[in-house]
Amino acid sequence: MRIPVQTERDAFQLTWASVVVVVASVALGAAAGAAWGVALFAVAVLAAALWELRLSDPDRPQPLRDAARSAPAGGQAGRYRVLVVANETVAGRELREELLQRAPRTPEVRVVCPILPSRAHLITSDIDHELAEARERLDRTLAWASEQGIAAGGRVSEDTPLVATADELRSFAADEVIVSTHPPERSRWLETGLVERLRDELEIPVHHVVVDLERARAQLAATSR
Repeated sequence: MRIPVQTERDAFQLTWASVVVVVASVALGAAAGAAWGVALFAVAVLAAALWELRLSDPDRPQPLRDAARSAPAGGQAGRYRVLVVANETVAGRELREELLQRAPRTPEVRVVCPILPSRAHLITSDIDHELAEARERLDRTLAWASEQGIAAGGRVSEDTPLVATADELRSFAADEVIVSTHPPERSRWLETGLVERLRDELEIPVHHVVVDLERARAQLAATSR
């Protein structure tokens, strides 16, 4: 947690800000009623708390940034290295379109597929089905990339998306990260704040791609009738 008062200047500013808020609240309360004064004070405290939460904490561990900085310089010269983080959406049309847009830059793509097994399977370590499905999706994507002339490799991971991404960044000096997810209302990754965490810590671009598999299946069903 960041300590808001670290210097005498911080203490001075905090003291004067507190005095101003208190005086303003008392004056408003005297003029318009106590309830208004209390309301102003509460709003000021809330605003200060929100502002503090928005400030970055220089002492907070940043495993993703540390992982990216530790990656050895490698890959083929002139390649634009793209790390893709995706699981169920890894073969989605939207993700493929994003990779094709980068094709003129001669990309070198690394794909990691962190599986999301059910809680019951996770407890019992019965994740063979999830691993097999993820490998099948990954293989299809890598085969497609090869057909497009895109150098690509990848793996399936049993770690969380955050840990799996950090592991890849340690060995793959990425120039960009692409995260592919379901729409927000159906994405557990977005619920955990994965994209925001990557953007907050990494010093390279982080692009978020939404793949709506349900809509794609509905459209396919409609055209096949």
